[in-house]
Amino acid sequence: MAQPGVSYLITNAQTVLHQNVLQTVEILVQGEKITGIGKPGELGVPDSGPHAVAVLDAQNHLVLPGLIDPHVHLRDSGVLNVEERQKEDFGSGTKAAVAGGVTTVFDMPNTIPSTTTLSAYHVKRDHAAKTAYCDFGLFAGASKDNVGQIAAIVEAGAVGVKMYVGASTGNLLVCEPNLEEAFFKASAEHGFVLAIHAEDQACLETHAAVYDDKKAPRHNEVRPPECAELAVQRAVNFTRKHHGQTYVCHSSTKAEADLIRSSKSEGLSVFMEITPHHLFLDETESDRQDNRVRMNPPLRSASDVKALWTALNDGTADTIGSDHAPHTLEQKRRPYWEAPSGVPGLETVLPLMVTAALDEKTTLETVLRLCCHNPARIFGLRGKGQLEVGFDADLVFVDLKTKRAVDESKLFTRCGWSPYVGMRLRGWPVKTFLRGQLVFENGIPSGPFGKEVQKEGTNHG
Repeated sequence: MAQPGVSYLITNAQTVLHQNVLQTVEILVQGEKITGIGKPGELGVPDSGPHAVAVLDAQNHLVLPGLIDPHVHLRDSGVLNVEERQKEDFGSGTKAAVAGGVTTVFDMPNTIPSTTTLSAYHVKRDHAAKTAYCDFGLFAGASKDNVGQIAAIVEAGAVGVKMYVGASTGNLLVCEPNLEEAFFKASAEHGFVLAIHAEDQACLETHAAVYDDKKAPRHNEVRPPECAELAVQRAVNFTRKHHGQTYVCHSSTKAEADLIRSSKSEGLSVFMEITPHHLFLDETESDRQDNRVRMNPPLRSASDVKALWTALNDGTADTIGSDHAPHTLEQKRRPYWEAPSGVPGLETVLPLMVTAALDEKTTLETVLRLCCHNPARIFGLRGKGQLEVGFDADLVFVDLKTKRAVDESKLFTRCGWSPYVGMRLRGWPVKTFLRGQLVFENGIPSGPFGKEVQKEGTNHG
């Protein structure tokens, strides 16, 4: 077993090369960093004497960089809120992360209170640093009155700014055109990534008004695809005008994929995130799971799901974000108009995506690009997202052979349920390392050892 502060050599590790080829390698880890990668026997490090390293046999498991989940809701602001922490907090949510092979998460700002001020950011950051089992970054929230202060929160270390142009969980909403545009301008001026919850608020209000409150319509009818298309088109237009960096969260429709694909062809910095639930479930799932699979944006049509897989495989999509949004089952059992939106998903991203690769719906190389390489590149993370010398030794050993069902009794998320329950998947994590330290093995997380991520060119506290 690897111990903190001890150098060790990982042998019999399978890695993914270009063209989806697997190769056996050895990986040398010293302290928090990867210091060597070579063919079996090539590194020649001693296993005895004063310069000895511990030898750890990977037993031909696939070894990947730890996943980076750029979109989670851990419900925890650092200020005690009993109702929210019944669902999740930094401790329980990041235990779920390392159990799922995720070594870095980005927490969203729609907590209670929202992360919209420098003081709120510091409180959440300091609390997370004491309780997180994996490394973390925090988004600042765009609000009606903080556009002038947002640069200071980013300078303090926020990985980006999240703007809700359509109402969702929490009270963050920026839907006035002039104010919305001001954040796109600030993105360009201050060099931060502006992440968008892209559902047009006026469109949402128009469609919601059609339905009688006593009925339980499909969520996709109340929040239809056209609302997402309107918001993404506006975001693309603002990006074109101001030349900032725009990150479209949880893209769910063919129309969004087409708009983002076109914007990329223009050379605009518009990035596309897809969630697993929009890839693996469609709107008919609500007939079986009801409010359990209510989320914003909703599950879409089978044709939209097909278009998302096309975007994932043709390079239009940039990242996979779980949009991990835990609510209790008691809350989910409320009537449609009262039930909260969101589903848990941190622990299932890796097995879902690896299973898709093994079933030839995508490739392992694509999974690496969307779950490791691209999040680190887009958000400018220092030393993350690559199985390369000099990078953090964030590693996950993955079992490609064993197929087992999603078992809610074995989940670490405090809400204790999954929309994928019973689904038989491969690609489950066996071991997870965070900066060279073993943080998950034999079904047990160890920690907390998480730190705030460092962005390139920064050295914030």
